[in-house]
Amino acid sequence: MIKETAYTLILLCCVLSAAEEQWAISSHGLNVPFRSWQTEGAKASTGVLVLVPGYNGDGAKMLDARWKEFATKNGLVLLAPTFHAEGKENNEGKGYYYPEQGSGEVMEKALQEVRKRTGAETDKALLFGFSAGAHFVHRFALWRPQRVKAFVAYSAGWWSEPTARLRNVPALILCGEADQRYAATWEFFKKGQRLKCPWVWRSYTGTGHELTPAVRDMAEIFLAHYTGREEQAGMPVSRYGDVQTYRSVGPAERESIPEEFRIELPSKAVADVWEKEEATKPEEKFNRR
Repeated sequence: MIKETAYTLILLCCVLSAAEEQWAISSHGLNVPFRSWQTEGAKASTGVLVLVPGYNGDGAKMLDARWKEFATKNGLVLLAPTFHAEGKENNEGKGYYYPEQGSGEVMEKALQEVRKRTGAETDKALLFGFSAGAHFVHRFALWRPQRVKAFVAYSAGWWSEPTARLRNVPALILCGEADQRYAATWEFFKKGQRLKCPWVWRSYTGTGHELTPAVRDMAEIFLAHYTGREEQAGMPVSRYGDVQTYRSVGPAERESIPEEFRIELPSKAVADVWEKEEATKPEEKFNRR
């Protein structure tokens, strides 16, 4: 039996290709397969991006060609878990949605393993999660904020209460406007905004519970900002966005946006992608339901 304080690394298949590996970590009674990827011939990467799939989803399927291209461009190792829940345990606060139940320690051990295998800096990770993945990543950030450089959480069914522990953790919170999870997601964002968390909000008209190219565009430009590559390439300029209209202004015009609808966008590059689609005012979305 595995002791609560111990973990084991199980090699399912050491090398799937020159760049991709599959292995598993067992801890706290959990046995979680992981798939990691680093571009072939890469020297030590600058960081790691954790990609968490939907409910009981296969982590290997998260490592698609688009994420691999993104990782290559930004010097990242990709890491994706295959979590599994039994029955309704996640709904009861006992499953992998809740890092304190064991999945968080499994993830920390996996990050240690990535560092050992690749030399990547894993003390602070980037995280992306859709649906069940959003459940895990926002709670991991709450549980271990010091381990998170930035996170993207897209369309969780319900959210834990944000706290002041997240005031130094940038996040992108997204939801489709035709998704029944919209109200809960918007409320989570607003609570974080009231705590002065450095969060960006984005919603998409006509989008349900699906991962679309527009969502991927937004997630990628946001995460790219926190790899440090953007600062090296040029001078980032903060802009302020209006979540009623999805239009942004420079610092001199920030007061033209009502405070309750004003967010800070970390760079012009992020603002350019954020502005791409017209929006419906948040209150109008609720009136349509």
